[in-house]
Amino acid sequence: MSQTDLSHYIPRRLDDAGKFLFWELDVAAIAILGMLIGVATEFPISGVFFGVLLGFLYNKLKAGQHPGMATHLLYWFTGFPEPKELPGSHIRELNG
Repeated sequence: MSQTDLSHYIPRRLDDAGKFLFWELDVAAIAILGMLIGVATEFPISGVFFGVLLGFLYNKLKAGQHPGMATHLLYWFTGFPEPKELPGSHIRELNG
């Protein structure tokens, strides 16, 4: 087998998101979570169906949005992770 026989994804830019099969990592994580919940509740077929459906819907939701939208939503609903580059909200005067 030569080097030309190998077929795999090569990112074109350094900022390209990571991929799991043909999904981006955040979409794949949502789909896999749905599948794991289905296996844990002893409904594996339904889990696969709803996991893929949730992944598809999340992918539609994030289309055209900021790349860090998942982190923004996570912070909005849970307060985690704390943004490190922003000063606390109690600081009212900023120098700069």
